[in-house]
Amino acid sequence: MARSSISEVGLFPKQENPKLYRFAVGGSYRFFGTYTQMDDPYLLDQGSGSYTKEKNVFIGDDSQLPNLTLNVSGRPSVNTAWGFDLYAFQFMWGDVSESYSPKVPFSTLPNVYDPRSGDRLGGSMGMLLGMNLYGSHSTEYGSFNVGFGGLQWVSLSDLTLASFRGYNRFTLFERNPWDPVGSSTQERYEKYFGEGNINQDTRFGERAFQGFNFSASALPGGLSAQFLYGKTDINGGFLTIPNSSYGGKIKKDFKDGSFVAVNSFNNRTYMDSLGNDAIGFHLFTAEYNKTFNGIQLLVEGGMGKYLSPFHDLGWGELFSVKLRLPKEVTKIPVEVHAFRISPNVINNNAIFWNTAIEEASNNSIPAGSVGSATVLQPFASAMAPIGAMTNNRQGINLNAEWKHKKVVLALGIGSSGELEARSNQITYSHPVNQLTRSRMWRWNFPTGVGPYERYNVVFRDAYELVQLTDDSLGQVINPKKFSVIEFQAKYNTKIFHRDFYVFMLNRYASAQKFWSPITVFNDDAYVRHYSNEVEAYYAIRKKFTLVGYAGYERIIANYDTELDRETFKPRNQEGFGLGLGFDVDLGKNAGLYFRHRWFAFEDRNFSLDQFSGQETLLELKVYF
Repeated sequence: MARSSISEVGLFPKQENPKLYRFAVGGSYRFFGTYTQMDDPYLLDQGSGSYTKEKNVFIGDDSQLPNLTLNVSGRPSVNTAWGFDLYAFQFMWGDVSESYSPKVPFSTLPNVYDPRSGDRLGGSMGMLLGMNLYGSHSTEYGSFNVGFGGLQWVSLSDLTLASFRGYNRFTLFERNPWDPVGSSTQERYEKYFGEGNINQDTRFGERAFQGFNFSASALPGGLSAQFLYGKTDINGGFLTIPNSSYGGKIKKDFKDGSFVAVNSFNNRTYMDSLGNDAIGFHLFTAEYNKTFNGIQLLVEGGMGKYLSPFHDLGWGELFSVKLRLPKEVTKIPVEVHAFRISPNVINNNAIFWNTAIEEASNNSIPAGSVGSATVLQPFASAMAPIGAMTNNRQGINLNAEWKHKKVVLALGIGSSGELEARSNQITYSHPVNQLTRSRMWRWNFPTGVGPYERYNVVFRDAYELVQLTDDSLGQVINPKKFSVIEFQAKYNTKIFHRDFYVFMLNRYASAQKFWSPITVFNDDAYVRHYSNEVEAYYAIRKKFTLVGYAGYERIIANYDTELDRETFKPRNQEGFGLGLGFDVDLGKNAGLYFRHRWFAFEDRNFSLDQFSGQETLLELKVYF
């Protein structure tokens, strides 16, 4: 008779069951409530005649972000892992508000064998619901990862697949839905002062992707690769007409930390069920990253082409070059960024916007409405922040930062110009009360709304459209130029032995018909846009922080822009924001956040475009 091994007999020691090495369930829950009180009704949409309500309570996040996220993972062996993610909303059901979808009888719900038929629950929801399945396996030849379906956050490169990161010049008063909970209430502000950034989750700088995602790293020879096939948030949905995005990356890392890479991202969406006509794009780039004597050079460039039955643009060039100089060379850290993107290059999945053409669509549903396949257009000639690029433009940016004990100063100067005169419109956003303004229009992202039908609503923002009048019989004659200055100051001290932070962010931008290295501050500019924001944070206790905010913006247009029909004057806008609130640490991985804001906006020459009121926000965030 065979003898049993020592691990199979006796009370101990016992060997761990090798069938399941680890199993874990985690995630987060976010309660978000908004109460808004308007002093006067504001016309939201001339077509429907809808106005803001005097008082409005909304529970949930109309940005279509999940209330509950569950991450389930397991590791059957040391070298293999699997997992899936679940996202869930809080449905509002009843007679008070049907925000997520109209009432759906059980008899008309989709059949499990044909889920695209019938009436779906949550008809107002986009791509941020789903289930991910992913796994990984490591070998001596490399590590391999695969993901399927659901919602994955991925990127390839700035010009192919990525989202805008900026230069960490933003305000912290109102939290983002993806902001994590820190170890203390003041950790967020301490980190922003000391390191210039804040903790972000996996979504920061990434793009939402649904489909098949395969990556391989640590391959022989310093190689790595990635391949994607599926849909992004631009072409997601339940259309039966084929539409997909695909691309990938091959990268070679060198021992000195430098690398070279080739990237490609492509899209094809058919306009008819027969597959005769298609819209989309092709994009190919190469990257090079090298550091020598502390100086870092980042280069990406390539070619792109837009596909459409209505446009025959051909291939166009694009490149982005960044040179980062350390303080050992220039006394203070400096970055110089130059870029050029042809008007023929279209890719709404990268960090540059399309301002050149109005894109084709495969259905007639208006942009911003549920089920539409139209990218929200037009962005027109956008007054973009430093670091954000657009096609049909070339420019150069300079960024620098200086630190000294309790003070941090940052400066950005940018100048750019259009390559061709293609649009007689300019767009700009309103940083003061930006999120409050965007919440006036719930769920859909409509275009041409507001008292004068000149606002377009996008994700957590609403930008304004300006019509220029210096054309020739409708023909655009002046390629527009853009100048912007961004200045940020941070200060930290102690009051009664408690940390006190003050952050200030000023932006001064202009759009004009001539090139200028700095912002134009007179009537020669089509539009002058100034904003000033100050916020303060006082950590009274480790678990309690008081917060405050004050903002002021001024937008002035000249007489080469559209005039009011009654005053015969151009835009003359002024906006205010004043806020108070607090952060409370409720324990490990849990926080409560309260914000109250008084807001007001007025266009002195367009009498209908004005509003004022108050808004209260309450957020509970729990990680587990």
